[in-house]
Amino acid sequence: IITEVKDKKDDIIPYKPSEMKIIINEVDIMNNEAIELKNLSDSDISLKGYAIGDKSGYKYYFKDSVIKKGGYLVIYSSDKEEEKNDKVYIKTGLRATGEMVYLYYNDIIVDEFNAKKGVLNYSIGLDDNGQVVYFDKITLGSDNPKNGYKGISSKVIFSSDECYVKDSLNLTLSADRDATIYYTLDGSFPTLKSLKYTGPIKITKTTVVKAIAHKEGYLPSEVNFRSYFVNDTHDMAVVSVTSNPEYLFGGSGLITNYESRALKKIALEFYEPDGTLGTYFVADAKLSGNFGGSRDKDQRGFTVSLRKKYGTNTVYYPFFDNSNVEYSSILLRNGGEDYLKIHFFDAALQRLLKGQMDIDMQDYRPVVVYFNGDYYGIYNLRDKLNSDYVANRYDASKDEMDVIRYYTPTVGTYEEYNKLLDYVNSHDPKNDDVYEYLKSQIDVQELVNYWIAESFFGNSDLGNLKYYKVDGGKWRYMLFDLDWSLYYVETNYSYPVLDKKIPAVTKIITAINLSRKLYRNSEYKDMYLKSLAYHLENTFKPERVNKIIDEMTDELVKEMPRHLERWAGTTSALGSMDRWYANIKRFKEKINHRYEYVVANLKSELNLSDTEYKKYFGGLS
Repeated sequence: IITEVKDKKDDIIPYKPSEMKIIINEVDIMNNEAIELKNLSDSDISLKGYAIGDKSGYKYYFKDSVIKKGGYLVIYSSDKEEEKNDKVYIKTGLRATGEMVYLYYNDIIVDEFNAKKGVLNYSIGLDDNGQVVYFDKITLGSDNPKNGYKGISSKVIFSSDECYVKDSLNLTLSADRDATIYYTLDGSFPTLKSLKYTGPIKITKTTVVKAIAHKEGYLPSEVNFRSYFVNDTHDMAVVSVTSNPEYLFGGSGLITNYESRALKKIALEFYEPDGTLGTYFVADAKLSGNFGGSRDKDQRGFTVSLRKKYGTNTVYYPFFDNSNVEYSSILLRNGGEDYLKIHFFDAALQRLLKGQMDIDMQDYRPVVVYFNGDYYGIYNLRDKLNSDYVANRYDASKDEMDVIRYYTPTVGTYEEYNKLLDYVNSHDPKNDDVYEYLKSQIDVQELVNYWIAESFFGNSDLGNLKYYKVDGGKWRYMLFDLDWSLYYVETNYSYPVLDKKIPAVTKIITAINLSRKLYRNSEYKDMYLKSLAYHLENTFKPERVNKIIDEMTDELVKEMPRHLERWAGTTSALGSMDRWYANIKRFKEKINHRYEYVVANLKSELNLSDTEYKKYFGGLS
């Protein structure tokens, strides 16, 4: 029965199938994100009065489109709505996990199509018998193939999801009764030519198992995979990265070639410290870091990005805290340019700010990483600050935002930010009306927080600048990559608000000038000085800083001896435990000295009168 959707789900109006002249004939989720309509009649049909929609409630009402008799119309997902060249573009997004698509006439549902889970290089459509099947030939705008695959074979089930094995494990794989299971043990993705499963797999050493199932008349299942560590445990979370050996260790492999810029298909498993499986997914990975910095070291950092082509482009999992957050990408950082010192320098500086400042920055969690079953030591698991971060945390689509790195937009344009700079340059923020307008465009408290953090840490690599705005929101800044902080412990920290020079790799003049000009307004100046005073009295207080550094040290101390052994004699060698402890002690000394320098020079470096100093910083004495 075809039904009309009303406000109340139980209130429906039947529609006679015999009246159907237009049907949803094919849906391509993974390749073109498109819906195909077919005209079953022997007359041309105008689509005025018709609409297309999805389960979210989104509807697009057709305007001028006409489908020729016996013909087709293809509707594409887009960031805009328009009809041109016999094609229609709408804003619906087809989910890789499946989508219900509805065709309406006068707001009555006249056809519905259950587009099942998407598969790369396949579409879903009606065969000659009117059954929904998978086609290995995408035929948008023309006749569907006569036959297709009935569905996707069910995923293989593993008898154990815990990564830690004592002595040995008889691993059992199971699937549908009529399905054949194929598996690999070398990290590679299985095919129908891989080992055929005939009985339990005896696991007596660290092993990675990947498996697919195949049932006659169906597509092969999606891959399932688990890593098992025999008589080998850790007291922190474990990340197992597996892939075809040539993707990791070949001529352009991520492990063997630091110049590689290629994306490689990988499988990732995340296990909690007790060995229970947290989450797992297939994704793309590429090398991260800069040449001459951390990229060319033996322990390399990676960016892991989920992709719709592998079944999902997001994962919900509490990697860093007790609440589920949606992630599209994560970083496995090798310590950055601190790889030979304490291995958590950047993470420590950002953790000092957590819960103290409203600021966009990266979370951190230390993890042990294995590649194809080989131990690669301690990594910093971090979230990645990009357009996905903005989209996930602010519930916005990418066509509703501008995300900019330095002067280059990664999403959207530079146009609005440039207009903001032109306005600041042509208007005086001392004027309250001007300042009120700027407050409507910039999250000024977050800007204050950003520059207090950057200047207190003495970051001399200010080229790491990202900022963004969501439609209807305000410009905000992203704090990341503080590896070059504290190089100059006694450097000036008033540069974000006063015209002072600092030793820096890159001077982001426009961003600094924005804060300097805002500081001319008494309200902004008051906010800046009050915020700085609070953070000196609380956030950066040496007792608190030392406590946090000690806590982060304790998180690594049990695993660090094995990490040091793994990288001994390589370009990633930290040396001995004594050297590591000495580096941590030196880190504390530098940041504590930085605090002492800032407090001792507040009055002179900020050009404060006696009255101003007492008003804002009297609590420090």
